[in-house]
Amino acid sequence: MLGKHIELIEFDNKSEPLTSKISAVKAVKAGVSAVIGAVWSSNSLAMAPVLQKAGIPMISPASTNPDVTLVGNYIFRTCFIDPFQGAVMANFAIQDLGAKTAVVLNNANSSYSVGLAKVFTQRFRELGGKIPWEGDYLDEETDFSLLLKKIKTIKPDVGFVPGRSTDSALIISQARKMGLSAIFLGGDSWNENMYDYAGKGLHGNYCSDHWHPKIPDKVSQDFVKQYKEKYGGVFGRHALCYDTVHILADAIRRANSSEPDHIRDALAETKNFHGVTGKITMNKNGDPVKPAVILKFDKGTVIYVRSVEP
Repeated sequence: MLGKHIELIEFDNKSEPLTSKISAVKAVKAGVSAVIGAVWSSNSLAMAPVLQKAGIPMISPASTNPDVTLVGNYIFRTCFIDPFQGAVMANFAIQDLGAKTAVVLNNANSSYSVGLAKVFTQRFRELGGKIPWEGDYLDEETDFSLLLKKIKTIKPDVGFVPGRSTDSALIISQARKMGLSAIFLGGDSWNENMYDYAGKGLHGNYCSDHWHPKIPDKVSQDFVKQYKEKYGGVFGRHALCYDTVHILADAIRRANSSEPDHIRDALAETKNFHGVTGKITMNKNGDPVKPAVILKFDKGTVIYVRSVEP
């Protein structure tokens, strides 16, 4: 590219905000042209102010918190944001599942969970659904029986549980043991590892995500084929990271420059980039306008239901 190879310099953020900030400082001192990362929103929020101040573009593969890109005009992402997926799941509950009532359980320690719960609740009610009760729990909780007893008396059509995979799986497992038959819905933190905690109780529940290897799209299927040939398996975040690298490379190519300012401008002008996870156009905040997917838990795996365009 520009007659040169892209050199990858790695800094280990140890998946912690403080170390992420230190890594961003190191990247600035190293004189990099751009930064890819972080994955978790809390870590990206720690990095973004450092890189914004230095005028170095940062593009996160998977940080869904809306505040990440609001740090400044040098901060971008390739994943959709939480308000979009929260609304997607409310629409799906009403329009596809025919739900009329829902309860919401969110992890009060998690801004991710609280934010998703807020958007789902608002959208569900806008569509005419009723939410008679919303409950909170804390990170350290593993016994959800009191919350679930309350839900059992309400008998909702669906339960929205936008927590981490482990606590969401425990909630579903305990709900099924108590005889709760409501369909549970979650966000992109849900994954196949939940079967380790919930087993068959996961069957028939749904979540939103960024990508699935069964998406009927040529670019996506080519990626699946190449990835399986090289590594033997596929995971959704890998597709996001792949798109992130290629969007950055595309911006460098269009900018015809390795200067951070020029790369930033090209990233901001990204339109209809056909990535593995969908066609991507950057909006004014540096967030991609792109589809989400609905996945269903079924027989020990997750299956692709459909894509939802913004």
